[in-house]
Amino acid sequence: MTWENAEETAKPVLKCPLCGSTEFDRQQGRMDSRWGITSHKLVLQICRRCGLVLQFSAGRGIWDFD
Repeated sequence: MTWENAEETAKPVLKCPLCGSTEFDRQQGRMDSRWGITSHKLVLQICRRCGLVLQFSAGRGIWDFD
């Protein structure tokens, strides 16, 4: 899955669980496993009001074999 496809599938209206805002900034991220062998791509939605970061999976990275 590409970043663009993942971002397009993340279109539902989000509501911040802390402050109730529906305005978010979108960024791309990556999370590595404990030993750095596996990697997961993330779509990050950052609340503009309180800064809470919501993480959504965008698929596996190239080094994730399982």
